[in-house]
Amino acid sequence: MATIRIVLSPQSLASLIIFCLLFIAVSSSVDPQQDPKPTNNYYNKNATANANATANANPKPTKARPTTNVVPAKRKNGKFISDFVSAHNMVRLPFGHAPIKWNYTLAYFAKQWALKRVDDCKLIHSYGPYGENLFWGGRTHWSPSAVVKCWVEEKAFYDPQSNSCASGQMCGHYTQVIWRDTLRVGCARIKCNDNKGIYVICNYDPPGNYINEDPFGNLPNPGNLLNNSLALLPKPPLP
Repeated sequence: MATIRIVLSPQSLASLIIFCLLFIAVSSSVDPQQDPKPTNNYYNKNATANANATANANPKPTKARPTTNVVPAKRKNGKFISDFVSAHNMVRLPFGHAPIKWNYTLAYFAKQWALKRVDDCKLIHSYGPYGENLFWGGRTHWSPSAVVKCWVEEKAFYDPQSNSCASGQMCGHYTQVIWRDTLRVGCARIKCNDNKGIYVICNYDPPGNYINEDPFGNLPNPGNLLNNSLALLPKPPLP
């Protein structure tokens, strides 16, 4: 049997070693698409009702029964994912917050809860271990960016100076979108049965809306940036 020997010069060998080291460094910096155990600091803090958490959720969900109602949030559905992620980041980045990334474990969790609401389309929270935003529309044309736009419009009822919502108004959806410590998001969208509309859920990790915590950190003059971030999102369609 013939033997093939490859002889490398010292210069070639050094170049090969440098290439391998660079490849390893770049590969290790890529954020994994699937995080089987998203970090979660909810159990160590007291959160508002908007954080929606209990100690009963399983970070390793079991396989779901296939369904045709859920708009699949999978790798092949890149536009669905990118639209949700970019709509969030358009609002977050002007505040200097880290860009949010898609997480398939959160998307799976959102999908399972959405399936439970397919018959009634009611805005009932899952009370899982993650932050959570819900949306209902009477028609099914609502895009991810339009849904996020509706959440962000709650900024009109949020006072960054007192870190509170206006009396009788909601602003927790907005503060969750921009929460500085949230790094991952996963969403699901379903068409409810009997033409009851569309149901959208996004889950967030780490969750936001902790009592006595500010979603902006120590950012100076956050009010000046609210209108700028809102203007980046397209106008939502009529319900």
